[in-house]
Amino acid sequence: MGCTRNRSKISANRLVLFAVLFTLVWPLLFPSHLWAAFASQFAFTTGEEYNDNIFFSKNREHDFITFFTPTLTLFYAPEGQVSPTLTAEISPSYQIYARNVDLNNFDNVSAKAGYTYQYSPQLRFNLSDYFQRSGKTYTQYLFGFDEFLTGPTSLPPVGLVRTGGLSQNLSDLVSTGRQASNFVSAQGSYLYRRDIRFTAEYTNSYTNFIDEGGTEVFHAISMRGIYNWKQDHNLHAGYTLSIANPRNGDSGVIHKFDIGDDYFTNYTLQLTPTLSLAASSGLSLNTSNDGPRVANNTSITITKLWETAQVNGGVRKGLTPSFGVAGISDTTSLFTNFNWRLTEKLSTNAYTIFSLFDTDEVNFNTFQAGLGIQYPITNWLSSGLNYSFNWLKTGAGASKTDLLEKGIVKSNIVFVSLTTRFDLWPNIGLARGMISSTLTPVLTPPFSVRPSQPSP
Repeated sequence: MGCTRNRSKISANRLVLFAVLFTLVWPLLFPSHLWAAFASQFAFTTGEEYNDNIFFSKNREHDFITFFTPTLTLFYAPEGQVSPTLTAEISPSYQIYARNVDLNNFDNVSAKAGYTYQYSPQLRFNLSDYFQRSGKTYTQYLFGFDEFLTGPTSLPPVGLVRTGGLSQNLSDLVSTGRQASNFVSAQGSYLYRRDIRFTAEYTNSYTNFIDEGGTEVFHAISMRGIYNWKQDHNLHAGYTLSIANPRNGDSGVIHKFDIGDDYFTNYTLQLTPTLSLAASSGLSLNTSNDGPRVANNTSITITKLWETAQVNGGVRKGLTPSFGVAGISDTTSLFTNFNWRLTEKLSTNAYTIFSLFDTDEVNFNTFQAGLGIQYPITNWLSSGLNYSFNWLKTGAGASKTDLLEKGIVKSNIVFVSLTTRFDLWPNIGLARGMISSTLTPVLTPPFSVRPSQPSP
């Protein structure tokens, strides 16, 4: 009798083997003067999760899941740079189920990389790629929604990895079975003069529904002009062309126009603006035969900073993909995100996101909320406690797709984790420092030099 090996395990093992070999071999391939520009770290996370609806269906089935997640991270910073301009990370995860031992798997893998290249003081490029493969159960602690959203005039932080728009969070709610997705972003920013900047961006979102079959591809090309008026106002106007190839086969072309203002207050804390309001509005036009034809395109984002906390919230509305459900959707999303460092070591974060998806065939609403607490015991050892709630409500149109069930589906997830970090290069041993992601500045003005008056 022949023996068949699990392909997902083989792929994950190959990724881990490649990452380890690359870390050991790359110092031999580059001149010694480049070695100091690189740093790498290895982390190992183990934890226990309780999930009261592991398949996220109306037939609820609960289980305890044990995780073992190794993570390899690479940093690169050229001479004179304080923050890494290149970050790369690979993180497979092995799951052991207490009640459903047949579900034990190595299916969950995450890999991401971000690079910022400053060609000149006027011209800057940002590249990022985010790959995610998930199994047929809904265990989402690895891929939770935890990033702050900013206005369209804010440049991405150096080395940022973008993980997709708000609609990408549907991967935790509407996809039945295993799936693999990839999100690519390339952005250029040119400072024409001290108060005028132009940006251009290309994004590509690809999702493969492995068990249910089919793929969904979404391309977007955008251009934007920004005028820094009276220091505090960033007037902007943009155009985006999107080409959608949904899972249901109804391709679509979307033209999006918007105009607005990002406003920063005058008072500052440690040279960083503490309050910003970004608002824009316009129209999204769908020139295909599938989905809504015209939709209002509105975006409002408010961000507030304190010395040890930050809060972010707003609303986004426009034409988006529906993550394989039924093509183009007129989507409205309300979101909040809050980070707070309670003590020198203890920090917490919370988020909520509520979305309404309106397509030609299916209407459905989603809600996600989460709360997490992190405590670094030492520089190399940290602990965490997280809770998340997922909710999905669909109408009669749910019978037209194999990714949704009619009615209300919800789940609760509690996760306890312990993470150990090791420095690999240039120092080898237990990690000597730990950076709290909850205190990363989220407000970045779009101009490197803010003039006292417009240039002639």
